[in-house]
Amino acid sequence: MNGWVEQCCPDLAPDAPAPLEPVLRYLDETYLPDPANWPGTNPYDEFILENIAARMLARVVADTFGADRSDSYRELLALIATLVLIARYWDTPEETFLTLLNAEPTAEAGEYLQEAIANAPESLYPLLTELLLPALREARGTFTADEARLLTGYALAAGYYAGEHPYETLSGIHASLAEPDRALPDAEQIRRVEDVLKANFRAAREGASVTETNPEPRNFVLPGNQDGYETAAHLIAALPQAHDVIVFSTRPGEGTGALAEDPRAAFTLYLCYLMLGDDESSEERAAELYRASRGK
Repeated sequence: MNGWVEQCCPDLAPDAPAPLEPVLRYLDETYLPDPANWPGTNPYDEFILENIAARMLARVVADTFGADRSDSYRELLALIATLVLIARYWDTPEETFLTLLNAEPTAEAGEYLQEAIANAPESLYPLLTELLLPALREARGTFTADEARLLTGYALAAGYYAGEHPYETLSGIHASLAEPDRALPDAEQIRRVEDVLKANFRAAREGASVTETNPEPRNFVLPGNQDGYETAAHLIAALPQAHDVIVFSTRPGEGTGALAEDPRAAFTLYLCYLMLGDDESSEERAAELYRASRGK
């Protein structure tokens, strides 16, 4: 998407929001094949269109909410990630999904939501029903009708249509909502995580005897607070396998402290990103962390 923006708007400042209309016009005129003949019978043709739609919607979401809701950034992003996660398990009418943030969704929407939860791995049921669904219900009625439809429409495009690439479809929101005081990972952090992953891979390949004497770090340690959980979420978005090496530090005498009031939204965001990975080990990690946070 960044390449398309550069080509159609070469004079756009690096930190300026991408104008949607010129980008769409550029795609229509120079990138996409003749709409009379495409998408064709190849399912990947339709996937490309839907992935483009998800990326474009991500920019609209960021532009819509970036200024007005900057004080509730983590809560908003955790809600979006929750909706994307639910969309990946959604197997019922799409139009009903778009009503999930309505102040009073229909009984039919509630039934379909329960069906989506039932499609998720059983180990995730407590996390979904005790943490994510209550947060979703609390968010209902707090958005205008247009905002609610935009958020659910984006989640449907990102999670349901482009479900194999959830992090790519969320990346536009990460970048657009980022500000200097937010705990987003920089290139140096990503490089350090990659180094730990590589060191662990080498140690595993070379055998236990080498592992025991290997001085390189085997984990990437983050503080067990709001900034730490938020950084972890964004590291996983940038580098999905990062969850294999991330650990959180705690002060003596503390448990995980994950659901204390301050880091609650960031911790929820981190759990959502673990589950978005579509990786059994990351799902198990999410379930394990949630159980620990509940003292179970």
